[in-house]
Amino acid sequence: MRNQTLLLKNVTKTIKGKQIIKGISFSIEDGEILGFLGPNGAGKSTTLRMIVGLSTPTSGEIEVCGHSIIKNYVQAMSNVGCIIEGPDLYNYMSGIDNLKMFASMCKSVTEKDIVEVVELVGLKNRINDKVSTYSLGMKQRLGLAQSLIHHPKLLILDEPTNGLDPGGINEFRNIIKSLVKERTMSVLISSHLMAEIELMCDKVSIIKNGTILKNAVVSELLNTQEVFWVLDNNPKGIEILKNTWNISANINGERIEANVNLSQLPEINKSFVENNLMLKFVDSKHKSLEDLFLTLTEGNEIV
Repeated sequence: MRNQTLLLKNVTKTIKGKQIIKGISFSIEDGEILGFLGPNGAGKSTTLRMIVGLSTPTSGEIEVCGHSIIKNYVQAMSNVGCIIEGPDLYNYMSGIDNLKMFASMCKSVTEKDIVEVVELVGLKNRINDKVSTYSLGMKQRLGLAQSLIHHPKLLILDEPTNGLDPGGINEFRNIIKSLVKERTMSVLISSHLMAEIELMCDKVSIIKNGTILKNAVVSELLNTQEVFWVLDNNPKGIEILKNTWNISANINGERIEANVNLSQLPEINKSFVENNLMLKFVDSKHKSLEDLFLTLTEGNEIV
């Protein structure tokens, strides 16, 4: 059994009398990548700020590598690397001087560690240039190097691929995956690029209005497909789906529509026949993570 790198348990946050985060819970185990998704104003940024200690939870527990961020803040944060709301860089300094200054605050960081992260993020040829000459994508790379320099167990990234072209996004994905494999590091990543989350993450947590709608393994989530039936009695079919299979469905024109795990489909069809329903038509459509997200969040904009 793997250890939990990050644990949130019944976390709430109230600001000016309004509850922003409403008892959310999720976890990341060693070597896992979790995508944290939600529409505008869902509570993603508030949650990330609480995890890194920039904001204090009203109630609940947040632990990093078994250390409470409230009771053992220094120990907890020594295991965290992060980019929240953009990398914190000094534009008038070179990339290497930014890294050296950050490294001076971490006693365990060596010159070898600095060289290693520079090569890892692909900035070797520009690391001596002033950050003011960097593109947004290069600044994101430098921020990633900064967050990795002390070999954290947990890496937290908020929209890390901003400013990267498709090639850069692909390279970033490969960097993260190799880090997780080589260092047994865990990653919490918030992004609006659903295709990237689908390719990169092991799990997702979807938040809306301060509540977690779903914690799921990506591979299992994507095994759910949109299924369409045409029966001789669609209202009765809806009842069977709800009462027998606990599946929420709706009627659209002449057909029933529902999200179903395909492994259940043969038995569902069998139950229709056993209840004397005529199965006129059945079909399915593969759903991407973006499709499922929009369904769960009722079509809100992805941010």
